[in-house]
This record gives sequence, structure tokens and C-alpha cells, in this order.
Amino acid sequence: MLTIAVDGTSSSGKGIVCSRLAQKLGVVHFDTGAIYRALGVYVLDNNIDPNNQSQVENSLDKINIVLNHKDGEQITILNGEDVSQKIRLNQISDICSIIAPYPKCREYVLNIQRDSAKKFDLIMEGRDITSHVLPNAKFRFFLDADIDVRANRRHSELLSKGQNISLADVKADLIERDRRDRERPVSPLILTEGTMYIDNSNMTIDEEVDLLYKIIKGE
Repeated sequence: MLTIAVDGTSSSGKGIVCSRLAQKLGVVHFDTGAIYRALGVYVLDNNIDPNNQSQVENSLDKINIVLNHKDGEQITILNGEDVSQKIRLNQISDICSIIAPYPKCREYVLNIQRDSAKKFDLIMEGRDITSHVLPNAKFRFFLDADIDVRANRRHSELLSKGQNISLADVKADLIERDRRDRERPVSPLILTEGTMYIDNSNMTIDEEVDLLYKIIKGE
């Protein structure tokens, strides 16, 4: 099986880059964050306090998440409902950054991840893919960009979706999410030995996709 592991900071372009690369390679694009975001949707819709770890973890047996793939795109189904759009709300991102470190949540997601890696040639993206989920993947990448570049990207994305939020608030939110990702006690975001670090601050999406494709193909 071809396994490509990709980690990176928030708004570093992992999603769009991995989606296009998956299409180019003809493999499945597995967005790990979508699973956590689906959990976040359940927490929000059921009025569960994301800061209450026991409440969140006790709800897991009521959650069924299915990831379907069509033409390189991932469709996220939560308890029979397509939540592929809802999981991208900024409010869901905030909830995810709180619940992601909870051990039982991570175990729930890990089981889905490793099961999928046994079934498909895939690109899997997240925060701990190279370090914990698929440490032996043939190709491992860490995507990053300057904080101001990432803030502008995220701000533009949110505005395009009709969400009214200031650039300063977006930047502050990203800084806090970076801190949580890097300082959490379980599977923090780290650059592992042997993983290729790519700063895409000054790269277009097409340039980055072409770069990764050539590395994978040995060109």
C-alpha cells in the first residue's frame, strides 16, 4: 500500500494540497481533521460542554462517523447526515482544538485512521500522522507557513463563507491553536526525524502539489 503522511500547522494548506495531490496520484485523500470536526459537530448540536472531558468521552458510543471518498474528495457522514460543510465552521474549529487532546477521542479517531490505511492507497493529513498514526509511512511531510500568511489565508476563507471576523481575531485564534497543538500532552504536533519540512509561505498551491508529486515519483 502507498501511504503518504502529512502533518502541519493550522491553515498551512494541508487540505487543498493533499486533495489535489490525491487526485493527481489517484489515491484516497484522508482528512483526519474531519473526524475530529465531526465529533465537534456532535458536541455542539447536543449542547455538550467541550471543556467537560468526561461528557465528551462518554458521548463517543453514540457517534458513528463514516468517511466516503468520491473523485478525490472526502465526504463526512455523522450519524447518517452529511456534515462536510458544517465541519468547516470556525466555531467547530475552536471546539476541536479543545477536545482533540482527550485520550478516548484520540483512540476513537486512531482506530478509524489505521483501519483505513490497511484498505487504501492514501494521503493522510492531520497533526500527529508522521509521529504517531503512520510513523513508518513511505513519504512523510510537514507543511508550514509564516503566521501572517496563514492568518490571511484563513481570514479570506472565512470571509468567502460569509463569516464576519477580523484578521486580528483570526491570527490570535491560530496562535492559540498552534500552542494547544504543540503543548498537548498526548501526540503533540512535532517535526519528526526523517520528515520533510516544507515552508509554503511563498508557494502557490500548484507549485506545492508539483513539488510533492515529483518527490513521491522520484523525479
